[in-house]
Amino acid sequence: MEIKLYFQILRRTWWIIVITALAAVTASLAYSYFAQPVYRVSSRYLVLPNPSLVSGGSGMVLESLATLDRRSIIQTYAEIMNSPRIYKETLNTLNMDENALLDYTYSAVVLPDANIIELSVTGPNPETDVLLANSIGDHAIAFVKTIYQIFDIEVLDPAVPPIEPIRPQPLRDAVIALALGLGVGVALAFLNEALSTTIGNIMQRYSLDEMSSAFNRKTFERRLEALASSTAISDYLSLCLVEMAGLKDYLDVLPQPTLYQVLREAHTILRNQLRGSDIIGRWGACTFAVLLSETPGKVALNTMGLVRVALSVPIRINISGEELYLNPFIGIAEHEIGKSKDDLIKGAELALERAKKGTDRVVLIDSAKKLLYREGDRLG
Repeated sequence: MEIKLYFQILRRTWWIIVITALAAVTASLAYSYFAQPVYRVSSRYLVLPNPSLVSGGSGMVLESLATLDRRSIIQTYAEIMNSPRIYKETLNTLNMDENALLDYTYSAVVLPDANIIELSVTGPNPETDVLLANSIGDHAIAFVKTIYQIFDIEVLDPAVPPIEPIRPQPLRDAVIALALGLGVGVALAFLNEALSTTIGNIMQRYSLDEMSSAFNRKTFERRLEALASSTAISDYLSLCLVEMAGLKDYLDVLPQPTLYQVLREAHTILRNQLRGSDIIGRWGACTFAVLLSETPGKVALNTMGLVRVALSVPIRINISGEELYLNPFIGIAEHEIGKSKDDLIKGAELALERAKKGTDRVVLIDSAKKLLYREGDRLG
């Protein structure tokens, strides 16, 4: 189930992944085009006992090899190659300025399980790389032979000009950038989904009434004003106020969880009787407001008559098992062109008062200021 959810997220936010991957590849290709190529060359040196100075036959040779196997000698030779002194002497011999070679680096390492030292030089000019690698090795060998005579060091593989730079490599870099871009794109897609969900929850939390789960009055009035002031709305807009008179006497008596239950069940009944485009808000302590868009007053009168019937069915309280009759009264006002939101609210409140004081449970004040009621909703 979670895998399907992840695929749905990726399907919704595929454009983030594509844009991120394309941006990464584009940046990689741009870097490859403008970046200065960098080359690396390597020379290798073999460390071994000096046969001309080893006496005592094969036993002495074996002893020398055992000493060499301790790695201290060969490591010392590698550090000599890494020495700034050897590097400076090499540059002096080559008549090169050290400040002009700041883009060049060198490093000597001992290869694992071998008496071989590898000297690498990296820089933008392959010919200079080769010259430095071979010259540093030559100076290191000359220096070693003046202080260590039992062990010898010889050139195994001299440095040669490389065929291509180590960086940039457009194809390799583009593939890596594509993989990284896809990874980052997927992460951004999930982050976008998480942020959207979080922001949506926060906005929803501040726009909903906690007790009933309907819109709070502030949000409802804001939407009402937007619809009432829209030039696209004619008289096909009705505001309904639904007061549950049977709940009024229990507001200070019912435990809060029970009150939550009653209000949410009332909201569910309203939602089930209305269209998905209709807006429901909590107007007062025991009053809901319903905004029927694209609905003339007479149609709203019939619709809310059915709503009143549904709300008249008693709600069973979970804790005590008792039944609570909501005893709803409904006032409806039809929108009139040129009138404000406040005029519409006053009309709905007036109709509600007429429903509570008269014999009609559902009362409409239409745009012609006529009082109408739904047949069958008279008391007695």
